[in-house]
Amino acid sequence: PLSPVMRKVLDRICSTLLEKQEELNSLDRAAGDGDCGNTHTQAARAFQEWLQDHVIPGCPGQLLSVLAGLVEEKMGGSSGALYSLFLTAAAGHVTEGRSSGAAWATAVHAGMQAMRRYGGADPGDRTMLDALCPAAEELMKLTTAPPAGQMDVLHAAVQKAAAGAEATRDLTARAGRASYIAAERVTLPDPGAVAVAAILKAVAETLGEQK
Repeated sequence: PLSPVMRKVLDRICSTLLEKQEELNSLDRAAGDGDCGNTHTQAARAFQEWLQDHVIPGCPGQLLSVLAGLVEEKMGGSSGALYSLFLTAAAGHVTEGRSSGAAWATAVHAGMQAMRRYGGADPGDRTMLDALCPAAEELMKLTTAPPAGQMDVLHAAVQKAAAGAEATRDLTARAGRASYIAAERVTLPDPGAVAVAAILKAVAETLGEQK
């Protein structure tokens, strides 16, 4: 029963990333090589192509494993490697019989931890983790939230991600390409963090529309 919902969520994520291509590139020009929007667009287009030819599996973990392979192959850059780590680690926590809010929260948390472990960055280093980590911590409330309160937790996580992304304006980059740029030149939010916040918002909006 999750398949049509997951397809709608993935469609919304793709359209969101395509809309944000130039914004993310512009943010990245301040501190990187200006291609953050392009790499996210490559991932979105790879997802869209896959969706045209495939049925979404009923098992969420299978879908996440497919997406991990796609971002590793098609997205490129450090973002592709990091998202692949995230999705691979998350996949094992949402299986055929386990796709509750609590299972998804655990999956996101596991993905975030894999990113930290293998990516070599921490919250406060001005990377996508500054949006992802506070959202993942907030989502852990799904492990105890009643069904009626689950969307509230998700919306709170989206707000935490957005606030975390915005706060990267004031952080000194200690990881990624921006760490090589003079701090006074980096006054815009981190594009990777902005992308994470946008993805989470797309998920929440789509799930909020389901009756």
